[in-house]
Amino acid sequence: MRYFLLLTAPALLFAAPQPQNLPSFSGPAASPAAPLAAPGAVLTNATRTALLARTNLGKLWQHQPQAGTEDVLNGCFGYDGRRLEFVFTTVQPDTHSPGRYLVAGKFRCYGDVTPFRGSIELQQVQRLPANIQVYANYSDVSSVPTYCATGAFALQATSRQGLGGQFTGRIALDFQLTPNRRAVLMENTANSATRNGGLLFEGSWADGPGSETTPVLWKQGIAVTREVLTRFEIGERDAHINPKYARVGWNNFWKNDEWWVERQIARR
Repeated sequence: MRYFLLLTAPALLFAAPQPQNLPSFSGPAASPAAPLAAPGAVLTNATRTALLARTNLGKLWQHQPQAGTEDVLNGCFGYDGRRLEFVFTTVQPDTHSPGRYLVAGKFRCYGDVTPFRGSIELQQVQRLPANIQVYANYSDVSSVPTYCATGAFALQATSRQGLGGQFTGRIALDFQLTPNRRAVLMENTANSATRNGGLLFEGSWADGPGSETTPVLWKQGIAVTREVLTRFEIGERDAHINPKYARVGWNNFWKNDEWWVERQIARR
């Protein structure tokens, strides 16, 4: 299972992310793809548009049924660390606007499952600077160009059940390109824009126009920060969760519960 613990103290969770020292891995390097820009450079509009037109980055956050619960996006709602979970079941590229995706799915918070629809737009792609470390699970791929795409999202709940309202904010993801230009999510980097790699959604929730906002954050990949709660005991196969956070939804982190799947009602 490729779960990574996401929990942090609320004050750390919504503070500026800090780079960290990451472990290195040995193994054969991936076949390098031709770089689209020099290290640290932002892709030109033409290059970015061409990349987003031929490479569907939306697949990097779309849930794959065969993955079960492993690619559910976990995060926090508000300052008390309330657990927030997202699944994007539909990600449809906008053929008229490369980098824009129409999305739908479900999220769960306070035990309620709520459907949503919205859009995600990737507005910038930058090659990571040479001094930002990048690692894969089994091989050192620092010689392969790694890019960070950033943009904005707006997701509207389509039911009054649960939170309702709208989530808005920024998206950031680290990825590499295979020789045939297929995108691969890089879950382990020292990039502060993605809070150490993978896929990050960070922003706020509001019940309606003009209402007070609540900070939210959810992601896939390596933890938001390795400064996890000091009372966590992380073993090889399990973690014992601080009861303070178990009571706000983190008591069943390892449970194989496909909560977004429509339940079939038995009929006679």
